[in-house]
Amino acid sequence: MRRDKTERVVKTRPSWKKADQVHKIKVVMTFVAVALCISVAAGAILAWVEIKHPFDPVSSAPPASSRLVSSAREELPVYDNAFSLVVVNPAQPLQSDFTVNLKEYERFSFEERILPALERMMEAAQTDGCALQIAGGYISAEEQNALYDQLVQELTQNQGYSKVRAEDKAQNTIGRGGYNEYQTGMLVRFSAEGETNFSASAEYRWLVKNGVEYGFILRYPDNKTGVTGMESDPSCFRYVGRENAMKMREYSMCLEEYAQYIRKQSS
Repeated sequence: MRRDKTERVVKTRPSWKKADQVHKIKVVMTFVAVALCISVAAGAILAWVEIKHPFDPVSSAPPASSRLVSSAREELPVYDNAFSLVVVNPAQPLQSDFTVNLKEYERFSFEERILPALERMMEAAQTDGCALQIAGGYISAEEQNALYDQLVQELTQNQGYSKVRAEDKAQNTIGRGGYNEYQTGMLVRFSAEGETNFSASAEYRWLVKNGVEYGFILRYPDNKTGVTGMESDPSCFRYVGRENAMKMREYSMCLEEYAQYIRKQSS
């Protein structure tokens, strides 16, 4: 009896091993089948996306504002410094042979050669969610003189200024006709909706950071009043061309300083 039991045990071991191997093979085959199904499904989805949207940008594409800046560098016109670096201030009148080719944009007139850069900059600001607004452009010498006389009268009659002091004040804030950047058509005055102090606005910070990419610099910085001859005005930005604007920021120069630097380099 004992020998029969032993024999039966020995005979059942190969059957158990075989069943275990079959089970393992089934598990492996099931895993492989699932993996193949997932791969086929993923491939089908990608193929459908390519067919339906073959030209859609991939997720690694740069932000829209970055693409605008890159496009600005490549496509914006470049002018000679005889145009881009014209200097006008209370001590230096606009050159008599300077001609302005005016074109209207956003209800104001500007020198038409700066419009490609100005338009591109306004588009970039909008893309970045910056509600930048244009508040002023070209003013003729006659209109400028009228504004100058009006301020002189206001200062003498209502604020107790002497005529000499009033004229000096008006010259440093508004300027006489022919001695003012507005006559170049390259000065743009900006504003921010609902903000009376433009220097405290997000629009001002955007301009200071990004304006040079389009060739615009802050014309009257508060630390350069002794050089420009004008009081600080954070709303006034002047076109000088991208390369000049980048260097002026790098060298911490205003327009008067940089124009003199370029003349020395040329000579």
